[in-house]
Amino acid sequence: MMQTAVFVDAGYLLAQGGSLLAGSKVSRQRITLHVDAAITLLTEIAATAAPGARLLRVYWYDGLVRGGSQTAEHIALGRAANVKLRLGMVNSRGEQKGVDSLIVTDMIELARNEAISDAVILSGDEDIRVGLQVAQTYGVRVQLVGVKPALGSQSPDLVAEADTHLELDEVKVGPLITIAAVQRAAVERHDDVQPGGFAAVADRLAIELIGGLGDQRLALLAYADANRGALPSDFDRPALAKLRDRLGRDVGTDERKTFRTLLRNGLKQA
Repeated sequence: MMQTAVFVDAGYLLAQGGSLLAGSKVSRQRITLHVDAAITLLTEIAATAAPGARLLRVYWYDGLVRGGSQTAEHIALGRAANVKLRLGMVNSRGEQKGVDSLIVTDMIELARNEAISDAVILSGDEDIRVGLQVAQTYGVRVQLVGVKPALGSQSPDLVAEADTHLELDEVKVGPLITIAAVQRAAVERHDDVQPGGFAAVADRLAIELIGGLGDQRLALLAYADANRGALPSDFDRPALAKLRDRLGRDVGTDERKTFRTLLRNGLKQA
């Protein structure tokens, strides 16, 4: 049976996609992935790369901070149809570890067991080249996908090894991610914020944040339900930072509790 597997290095996609859209390097914390749009595009690429082949699944590889919890993005990916989430580690310098070896191992095992006839790989790392080479010895055809400019973001040897190559431009990458604006310094106080105006500011910001979540809302709600109402740190910390900027001052313990309650209620009612 002809089957295609898609292998995605999330670190590469989000780093290079962010740079492409912003024009310079963007921190991972500022990038929101639109899971449904990403899986739809990858499925379309797989169908074009191997017409008539069945999609086995999309293997999504990312790093997880040691001892940390899965992010809302990870939860959404884990719940998505036809997606297998595979997590390596992120070290103290923010570098992914173990992701390349997971990709190589999965690719070789699927090829050796004749589970796939075709592979689509979205990555740029030289370290996965050996997995690509071994898979090809089992008869697997490989399409490598890169993010513009692919010649600058992917290993030239990796590109040369693939059977076919595809470059994603701004039109393709744009719907997949959103880049949050850099917050203004706290000294740039909002004119409408007066002493004692915490409730109004917190309420407006909660509405704003919940309204901009899109398909991440259900994943956040699921995380909160599974963690006694706690919100994932990759959402909670930036939200509190925005509240601090809006107020132009530090946020007290009771105020943080109130704001988190507003966020949780907003998730349930949206």
